[in-house]
Amino acid sequence: MAPITHIVLFKYSSSISWTELQKHFREFTALRTSCVKPDGKPYMISMRMGKNHSWEPYSKGITHAFILEFANADDRDYYLLKDPVHHAFSAKAAPLIEDSVVAGKWMRHGLDRPLC
Repeated sequence: MAPITHIVLFKYSSSISWTELQKHFREFTALRTSCVKPDGKPYMISMRMGKNHSWEPYSKGITHAFILEFANADDRDYYLLKDPVHHAFSAKAAPLIEDSVVAGKWMRHGLDRPLC
């Protein structure tokens, strides 16, 4: 089965300091290895993140993107619904985030089939 990509776009509050933002990014990055299943094994395949540098006028204030990859829907769902480390991170991060957009998709490698 193809991996699942979980895309999160954030508009951070303009009132947070650079120090707070750096700490938040370190904590977010740590989720890659600190989010584990009950068996103690990490389940996130990869994580990429970065600041929005698009010059197009369609960002709607979104400042950063986070792209997480999971092997399957069960791992993604565990992350979103059950993982206590992710839940604690989300609660702590909430005051920093003014708005967000989330999307997910199955990743297909190769173009031998239609994308839709």
